[in-house]
Amino acid sequence: MELTWDLNRVYPSFESEQFQQDRVRAERLAGELNRWSALQMNNGQAAAGVMEEFLRQYNAYQHIYLRLFSYAELRFSADSGNVEAVNLMDELEEAGYGAGEALVSFSKWLGRVSADELDRSIRSSSYLEQHGFYLRGLRSQSQHLLSEEGEAVLARMQATGSKAWERLYMRTLSTLRADVELDGVTRSYTLAELRNLVYDPDPAVRQAAAEAEQEACRSVAEQSAACINAVSGEAAAVYGLRGYASPLHKVLDASRMDQETLDVMLQAIRESLPVFQRYYARKAERLGYAAGQLPFWDVFAPVGAAESSMGRIPYAEAQAMIIAGFSRFSPALGGFARKVFEQRWIDAEPRSGKGNFGMCVDIVPIGESRIITSFQGYYMDVSVLAHEIGHAYHSSRLAGHTMVNMDYPVPIAETASIFCESLMTYELLMSLPAEEADTMLERSLSDAGYYIVDFYARYCFESGLYACRSSGPLSVEELNDLMLESMVAAYGESILPGSVHPYQWISKAGYYMAGNEFLNFPYSFGLLFSKGLYAQYKKQGKVFVNRYEQFLSATSTRSIADAAKLMDIDVHSLAFWQEALGFIAGDVDKFTGRG
Repeated sequence: MELTWDLNRVYPSFESEQFQQDRVRAERLAGELNRWSALQMNNGQAAAGVMEEFLRQYNAYQHIYLRLFSYAELRFSADSGNVEAVNLMDELEEAGYGAGEALVSFSKWLGRVSADELDRSIRSSSYLEQHGFYLRGLRSQSQHLLSEEGEAVLARMQATGSKAWERLYMRTLSTLRADVELDGVTRSYTLAELRNLVYDPDPAVRQAAAEAEQEACRSVAEQSAACINAVSGEAAAVYGLRGYASPLHKVLDASRMDQETLDVMLQAIRESLPVFQRYYARKAERLGYAAGQLPFWDVFAPVGAAESSMGRIPYAEAQAMIIAGFSRFSPALGGFARKVFEQRWIDAEPRSGKGNFGMCVDIVPIGESRIITSFQGYYMDVSVLAHEIGHAYHSSRLAGHTMVNMDYPVPIAETASIFCESLMTYELLMSLPAEEADTMLERSLSDAGYYIVDFYARYCFESGLYACRSSGPLSVEELNDLMLESMVAAYGESILPGSVHPYQWISKAGYYMAGNEFLNFPYSFGLLFSKGLYAQYKKQGKVFVNRYEQFLSATSTRSIADAAKLMDIDVHSLAFWQEALGFIAGDVDKFTGRG
């Protein structure tokens, strides 16, 4: 059974004639698009003609660029030491500046087209009708653009501004190491390796790893503070210049999500925190802490039968389980999973130089995806596979769309993946022996707590960061205080006082990713929205399936609220979010003995 993927259908190699030809072609298309936009958009040509020509050229460029970039990204993901792949990603982004500038010019031009003329133009062409949602979105977003010259200057300044600070942070964290003595042997660990030790069955290992992480973060606190202040300060300034009320306003706009949806979801999350705190208190008892307060380094600790002591699942058996489980939901999903395995879309082999994470990259130009996991035969590895195949299935439901019509917002991105993971997790819970099912249930709750409780703390921290950043840079001590306040707001008294190290803001890469602010609440949305859909499926049965697949197909050309209506879901309704959280509360009741 092959545990490595086949990338030949993407490209045979970086040196292959096809890759090199496409690289030249992408650069040529970007240049042609830039020159066309400079000459054609203000020459009196009919608006519909301008729109159609731009979209055809931009789609053609994206078709080549995304295939090239995806291949480089996949090669790097499978081997973090692949310097050639990293350099190629940088070079491809730089070569694409022309296309980016053309998009800005087109957006600015579109902003000067009246709403009536835009509607008439869209109605005049079947091709433009396909792109109506995209065009209206660009026109709306154009109000937040500076002049073409201003946007071009910003793009180049950010390369040596926030992007440079981001690279410094990433380089600092990737090379940061700490010595830890375990079982009498001292070894040097990376920060990522220390983070993985939170799942170790030995409490002494977990505590030692947490203490080493705190000391490692403390050693780079000053330069990390400089990085986070630079990235957040630039974001606040740039979005202010563009007319956004705040960085959060910009993120909501890009997510096709309104403030009311966020507010209602956060209200439901805050109401649910005592449920999660009850789970953590019970976990503390299960781990032997009489006071019912869980040390933070044990938040992700395994409970019950350690996975290492449970029977290992061969990859072939995991494959059969997923195909069978998905087929019970729908033949289309089961058949898709079979194709993923048979055509070797997955790199599941654990090996040195490969990250211990799950990821799906959609290679839209060839209508395929590639998945990376580190399969070691645990039941949770089966759930991770199901999760990533869910991402690929979502992309497959958008087949036939043009490149610009393939994007769906981040909050929706986790919907199909978590839904597929839930299908597999609950199937395993019903089929496993009691002790193993208990371990699986606890791990599922641990993951839910991560996306709800921990990400709520991250949201509170980032909100506080931008509120304070307007008055100037924050010191290390101020950042530490803000982090601790945010953690207390989320975890309450269920966590042992003093066990949360105050440098948590250093290990959260999302705070340093320029242009990707608030990478927290969208994941909470994804988890809860998918749980709400799963609750509907359990009530509706097979009637749900076709509507769900139609919903996935519509997610790239609708706002979140409008897409949700296809499933009769009102994302402004507190009751919907409460029902989704109630589904998790039921699992907490089982874990604590109430269910």
